[in-house]
Amino acid sequence: MLLVVMLIGMAAALLVYGMVDTDSLVLQRNNNVAAAFEQAKQALIGRAVADQNRPGSLPCPDIDNDGVLTLNVDYFSGGVCARLIGRLPWRTLGLPDLRDDAGERLWYALSDMFSDNAAAGPLNSDTQGNRTVYRDSTAVTLTSQAVAVIFAPGTTLAGQIRDGSAVMCPTTGTTIARILCAANYLEATGGANNATVAGPYIAASRSATYNDQLFVITTSELIPPVEQRVALELRSILQTYKANTACACTNLGGTPGCYPWADLANGYSDADPWDPGGGGNRGRIPALGAAPRDWGTNPCGSPVPTMPSWFVNNDWRMVVYYSAGRNFLGPDPCVTCVDSTLTVDGVAGKQVVILMPGPLLGTPPRSPVPMSDLTYWSYYFDDDWENRDNVNDLFVTPTSTAYTRDRIYTIP
Repeated sequence: MLLVVMLIGMAAALLVYGMVDTDSLVLQRNNNVAAAFEQAKQALIGRAVADQNRPGSLPCPDIDNDGVLTLNVDYFSGGVCARLIGRLPWRTLGLPDLRDDAGERLWYALSDMFSDNAAAGPLNSDTQGNRTVYRDSTAVTLTSQAVAVIFAPGTTLAGQIRDGSAVMCPTTGTTIARILCAANYLEATGGANNATVAGPYIAASRSATYNDQLFVITTSELIPPVEQRVALELRSILQTYKANTACACTNLGGTPGCYPWADLANGYSDADPWDPGGGGNRGRIPALGAAPRDWGTNPCGSPVPTMPSWFVNNDWRMVVYYSAGRNFLGPDPCVTCVDSTLTVDGVAGKQVVILMPGPLLGTPPRSPVPMSDLTYWSYYFDDDWENRDNVNDLFVTPTSTAYTRDRIYTIP
């Protein structure tokens, strides 16, 4: 829990749109909505960071307005959402019953790429939100990478009826209770309609025909804390790997315990038995098969850890850079090592370096070259050449202060 709170605290402030009134009472109401949005944001990011099956994923919307996500109601087997727009599942998120200034519950739209549904594709640093949000009109794009959009619907406007009568809902194209239909809560303006399943959505000033307030979580805001969770878990796994191979592997530095040889491209350590002929110390976590001891084996009484299924299933190995110093590998010769240990910021003695690339900000794919190409990582790490060249054992702490920057993690 402490880690989750710490990661949430790192998140950049998200933007609240549609709050431009100057009347003091309205400003107070807007502040109350902003506080509700902030609580919702923290809960959603915390959930994404802590998820044990698909880190980075967010819960499905609540479509029956009870605050709880129920199998075969709000979602189906495999994490498939019944709908991608509904109310915020406040009970499932452990939140109070959040309301806007009109006493209405918050609505919530989710990018399918960040759902629990594995069929949506891998979720890692290269995954981008795919919901578009405009400002005032479709001529101004706030973001095309929204992961989630939270709505405060406000009071009823002309044509909206919020009762239990079952009628055709324009949002879903099905007959459901009016109180469950987004079109009775969210409006259209400027060429976009908030009462749609997949958007595009729009933020605008209040008017006689529009009073929605929006809160947007983007890829750039969600991925960095998720990456930190992934990096810290990997670091712990690698430390346990070394400790639990102590009786079975004397490293090249002459001390007990070894880290796994790195993987260049195919998911397996570039060393015996997967790749005879010497080991490589730079590249990727060998998620599919490790040497000198494979994941899950038990050479010394305490098992070597296994790689989490989410790491393999979501292709995290393709975006996480891993290197181990020669003195902490073994027993094969190291064919790529330059120095006996890794050097960070001019200081030698590091055993392991893990680099996280930050969110993909451009157009995918991030790298146009095959995974086996040594220039692959130059497309992932954009701050400092020492972290991009993949030809030596020298690294630096990224100099950028941007929230989306590359980040380095080391042992020790």
